[in-house]
Amino acid sequence: MEDRGFPAKPRVTIAGFPFLAQVAARQKKVMISAVGKKLGPVEVKRLDVTVHGMRVSSSQHGRAASRLSGTALVGFAGLAGVSGTPGVTVCADGPDRVKITVGLGLVTGTATARVTRAGPGGIRIAVISAGGIPAAALGPLRDITLPLPALPVGMTIQGVSVTGQGVLVHIAGQNVSFSR
Repeated sequence: MEDRGFPAKPRVTIAGFPFLAQVAARQKKVMISAVGKKLGPVEVKRLDVTVHGMRVSSSQHGRAASRLSGTALVGFAGLAGVSGTPGVTVCADGPDRVKITVGLGLVTGTATARVTRAGPGGIRIAVISAGGIPAAALGPLRDITLPLPALPVGMTIQGVSVTGQGVLVHIAGQNVSFSR
């Protein structure tokens, strides 16, 4: 898995005993946890996915799952880095909002942005109150859609929420295919 973008091998747990009986019944439940995965322009701090019904796909070139669910945590530092501007920090400001603080010598201030799901494969950050900060100081963070590529076919973003550690992206899918 290191060659698929993970800096370290993800932790994989196969639930159920005995395992061979689970395979025969196609009732396998696999839990995958990983840290430090780069997805598009941001790094995902932590990825936790539970896969149900994992099986070899009919083409023999990959795996398929009947359904999966999980979360990806995008840290605030990664979001601030998207701006490309030094002195920008991002922190929680409610269940669907972040506070963007800009401290660039003469230009300082705080803006509030709403974080929402942007279609099936991305998140959107849109400033709803600039607090006197010039739009140029916010860079792309004033209104940006961050696509999260590399989502397997059948998997979509179901929603987003803001936590004390970052933006939590909720993912789910049915009949999801994973290529090798």
